[in-house]
Amino acid sequence: MKHRLFFHLSGMYLFFLLFLISCGKNTRRSTLNHLDVVAEKVMITNSELISCDLAKLKDTVNIPLSYLVEDLQMIRLDNRDEALVGFTSITLTDKHILVRNNRQNPYKLFNTKGEFLTTIGTYGQGPNEYLNVYDDWLDEETGQVFILPWQSNKLFRFDLQNNALEPIPLKYRVPKGKFFVNTKESTVSVFLLPFAGSPVVAWTQDFNGNMIDSIPAGHLTVQPDYSNEVISNKNTNEFDCSLFTFFEQRPDSLYHYNIADNRLDPKFTLDFKDRPWKIHSYQELPGHFIGDVTVEKKLSDNITVTEHPSNFIVDKKTLKGGFYKLYNDFLGNLPIEGWPLYQNGYYLWNVDPGELADLLTKHLDKSNTLTENDRKKLTDLLNSIDENDNNYLFYGKLRK
Repeated sequence: MKHRLFFHLSGMYLFFLLFLISCGKNTRRSTLNHLDVVAEKVMITNSELISCDLAKLKDTVNIPLSYLVEDLQMIRLDNRDEALVGFTSITLTDKHILVRNNRQNPYKLFNTKGEFLTTIGTYGQGPNEYLNVYDDWLDEETGQVFILPWQSNKLFRFDLQNNALEPIPLKYRVPKGKFFVNTKESTVSVFLLPFAGSPVVAWTQDFNGNMIDSIPAGHLTVQPDYSNEVISNKNTNEFDCSLFTFFEQRPDSLYHYNIADNRLDPKFTLDFKDRPWKIHSYQELPGHFIGDVTVEKKLSDNITVTEHPSNFIVDKKTLKGGFYKLYNDFLGNLPIEGWPLYQNGYYLWNVDPGELADLLTKHLDKSNTLTENDRKKLTDLLNSIDENDNNYLFYGKLRK
């Protein structure tokens, strides 16, 4: 079996093979099989919840990206001035790359060859203009882009030629929120940050603003604090959603918004038991739940510091898991720092060419375990980088 990295040049129709990393016995070598069971399944009403015991997350494993991703492809985005993007979020579909607005720039739309197609909407405060955006949705079947700004009472709509369509009036104003569109039924479902006084945490309506159903905010209500976030990655067929609360200490879960039955089904939680509450968050992948939690390091009897959050992973089937560090075995085991982006069933890495060159240079200089073949491939990639290029996009389909 081989892992593959494809290199896709902007404006060309030819994929050519850049990397073939032979795995042998090392294929997906850092699986979770040797770890302990760290979670249990609990029935909550009609939902099966996976509850992970924080105290059982002990071992730290090194996980290759190929354990989570089928392959890795690279696209050089179009280099025209109007196509330039920065470090920002990406929405990837079968045929399009939608780059979120950044630094007062509008959304930018590319095809999957990296060719720039058009901007989507306009940065500003006029009709069909937006400032900061919190979520988006690209529907290829109907050729529409839906955009939800912060503190908005409507969804903006555009076609793929950047023609403004009639906005969708929202039943409630959304300080921060994630949404799910069903274009066949002309409905939109919203999960929002329910500040105190908000009557709902989620609802479904039609495109005309008529309410279909809603879920009261109840115990999910949070204090009006914009350090809180709404998380939804949509890596499965479900509308996953959770609230990240920075200061409030309370039990929480990652939910599936069951739109048909109008309920939030709890699917994953971190059980602190009697241990002190720590800042944490959750995400869902097709076969795993992942997240991060702050850990403390004791410097002396009287001094304790909080280190960078530690990432954890739990297998949905075996319930085995632990803390982990991720490395990119498609790129010569290049370490992956920070928070990798998993969205709409893809791993995504939007990187500045200069930053990529620095990472490759450091890895080539420091790594003493690179094979001759991998070293040559990384060197060839490094030599192909033009630091004046637009950003490069690496992406791979998440394993089921």
